[in-house]
Amino acid sequence: MVIEYRLDAELTPEALAGLFERSGIDRPVRDTERLRKMIAHANLTVTAWDGERLVGVARALADFCWCCYLSDL
Repeated sequence: MVIEYRLDAELTPEALAGLFERSGIDRPVRDTERLRKMIAHANLTVTAWDGERLVGVARALADFCWCCYLSDL
């Protein structure tokens, strides 16, 4: 397995929901509109892919000079 990391790659709410469900993390996986907003309003998104399968995500809000809030990892 080769994991590829992508910076600000296109990420669909469905792919994110699937990842959250598989990981067991408590997120609003059935609320597609909320997931879409979570993706759209993150300043920085780093994703991990095994081929075309999303296997990891780091979603952050940052000021890019002093602080960064890492919401999902």
